[in-house]
Amino acid sequence: MSQQAPKSREEIIKQDVHDLHRLGYAQELFRTMGGFSNFAISFSIISILTGAVILFDYGLAWGGPAASTIGWPLVSVFTLLIAASMAEIASAYPTAGGLYYWSSRMKNKDWGWWTAWFNLAGQIAIVAGIDFAAASFVNSSIVTPILANFNIAFGNSSPVLGSFVNGQLLTMAILLGVQLVLNVAGIKIVAKLNDASVWWHIGTVAVIVGALFLITSGKAHADISPFAIKPLDTTGSASPLGFNLGPAVGYAVPIAFLFSLLQAQWTYTGYDASAHVAEETVGARLSSAWGVFISVAVSAVVGYIVLFALVTHLPPLDQIMNCDPATQSLCSSYYLGNNPVVFSTLSYNLGQLGDVLSACIAVAMSLCGLASIAAAGRMLFAFSRDQGVPASGWLRRVSHRHRTPANAIVAIVVFSYLLTNAAFVVGGGTAIQIVTAISTIALYWAYGVPILLGLFGKQGWRDHAVWRLGRFSRPIAALACLWIVLISILFLWPSSGNPWTLIAYVVFLGALVVYYFVWARRRFKGPVVEVGESELTEIEREFEHAAEELAGA
Repeated sequence: MSQQAPKSREEIIKQDVHDLHRLGYAQELFRTMGGFSNFAISFSIISILTGAVILFDYGLAWGGPAASTIGWPLVSVFTLLIAASMAEIASAYPTAGGLYYWSSRMKNKDWGWWTAWFNLAGQIAIVAGIDFAAASFVNSSIVTPILANFNIAFGNSSPVLGSFVNGQLLTMAILLGVQLVLNVAGIKIVAKLNDASVWWHIGTVAVIVGALFLITSGKAHADISPFAIKPLDTTGSASPLGFNLGPAVGYAVPIAFLFSLLQAQWTYTGYDASAHVAEETVGARLSSAWGVFISVAVSAVVGYIVLFALVTHLPPLDQIMNCDPATQSLCSSYYLGNNPVVFSTLSYNLGQLGDVLSACIAVAMSLCGLASIAAAGRMLFAFSRDQGVPASGWLRRVSHRHRTPANAIVAIVVFSYLLTNAAFVVGGGTAIQIVTAISTIALYWAYGVPILLGLFGKQGWRDHAVWRLGRFSRPIAALACLWIVLISILFLWPSSGNPWTLIAYVVFLGALVVYYFVWARRRFKGPVVEVGESELTEIEREFEHAAEELAGA
């Protein structure tokens, strides 16, 4: 028998457009991303040099070294189950907005609406958390040292515009501005930067691990097992608002360890990005599915390697925990706003090379923020396309010049910055903890709804899936849902006298309930197909004609 000739790129794109038409949408965005770029955007958002580093101190404080060596693989296994369930559904519905569309088709528009709002809230919060932390690390490792050469004192706490903005929020605003311009300029630019981000992350990890194990500093390391389940913040350090943050507030060690899982679980967020850029991906049904799953799998391995290297090279504990930052330069507790443990560890072991690697981590965080805005913008665009949010007519517009959802991207940036300022005003030193917990819970609720509906909703989607788990599909989905319930309880719990995460989430849910019953329940129509193939094709021709006019201008 003669084998069928492989399809050309043009034939694959034609099939992708046909699949999109079947779902009811025109090809408005520019379909140019390959499979690697699709994987790269999720890998860049997971960013093992962002989440695992930002919350490294938090993990040590609550779970000790085991937060990384035991907690990371534990969370990785269950996250892979969630990613596998999502990948299976993604291969059936290759459209921007992904999760919202899945829930709408597997149950009804109301389930889709709730999924969309959980996803949107999580997307805004994750951009806020990433860029707020990135700003701190950029200041500490790049901006402050450079300005010091010119006798200019500038840091995260430096007042700007009186008491309304500090140095960290100013740098965050600049980062967001740069990321906004790049995202609006086109998916080609973002895709290339995401591709570069993969190698930047892997290269930086390789140098960190190689340097820590091969370069002998001759200095003493912390006398603690890398697998010790032992909270290291034993004093319950006080935040600027006066309440205790450390685990020494009556929790048993196993419970404290469970709280430390936020370090790994927040890192594993944003991999739904591969589904959100499906309309810009060639061979979307398979590429998006593999992008969701492989991004988690690769991050699990690479992340464990760098975390193990760090916990086996910690400085003496009395120099980094339960110490006075005013007198000890290595004293760390990032969730209190002081020097991060990761930077202290690199500087302690590697000297100036450690400072360079800290700057490399700051760059990785900035690339993570860039990718997060790209995914969040597509999600908001897709939901607006179906009239799911206020000002949908404006938010769903696509730039004819750049073929990007420019207005949605602007909205994501603005609301992320406003959320960060609100968290900073309310939570002070715990702002990063509040934002990361909210983004984790909201995103995983958005992940969990379609997975749950895959078990109990309409099953017609299985006929369209091309990335399949077979007989393991339902058991994997059930375990994934149970894990999401567990982490929701853990991360909403008002631990350490910090009630703000729970309060903020309850307020958010209350506002959604009011909005749903007052407006959305009757007016929101969901992803309804109102036009046929010819009308969708005509929309695409209008974009092509506009592009030709702009090119000739």
